[in-house]
Amino acid sequence: MKSRDNEEKKSLGDYGIIFLSGSIDAGVSQTVCQEIIRINIEHSADFVQMIVNSVGGHVSAGFAIIDMMEWSRLPVYTTGVGMVASMGLAIFMAGEKGHRVLTPRTSVLSHRFSGMNAGNYSDLIARRKEEDFLHERLIRHYMEHTSLKTVEEVESVLLRDVDAWLTPEEAMEYGITDRIEHKNRTMRG
Repeated sequence: MKSRDNEEKKSLGDYGIIFLSGSIDAGVSQTVCQEIIRINIEHSADFVQMIVNSVGGHVSAGFAIIDMMEWSRLPVYTTGVGMVASMGLAIFMAGEKGHRVLTPRTSVLSHRFSGMNAGNYSDLIARRKEEDFLHERLIRHYMEHTSLKTVEEVESVLLRDVDAWLTPEEAMEYGITDRIEHKNRTMRG
């Protein structure tokens, strides 16, 4: 039998749980990717449970997490709590189909990415090409992970010029989530 001291020293990752919270940048992305790798190597769980409470962040950092989720041999289940916004939403949607869960009070935000560029004319032209690629990647991602199947649908409903705030029920209607979990039935006494 394990002692209480050893049990208390375990991290969430030891149970296959990753908590993605706050703004997504290169450092957060690296930590999450490393945890996915560690859980896969250690086989400490049958699946990775990623809990997402994020306002979003850098698109490239978010896509690194999504790529690692797809690389994972273990399925990655996602649960959205608090706020699931922007790149945090893209990560949430990439969870294993059938296992993407929102809690009933989760705020959901979808919008086009934004950025600022500086440099000479050639730099700006080159950066514009990358921004066009990012927009195309996001559209394909939304088409793959929602019930919206055309560019026009995605751009008119979820990647509009203005923020699209959704209730969990609306997120379910668009195929962003698979269910809304009101209570954790396995934790009842």
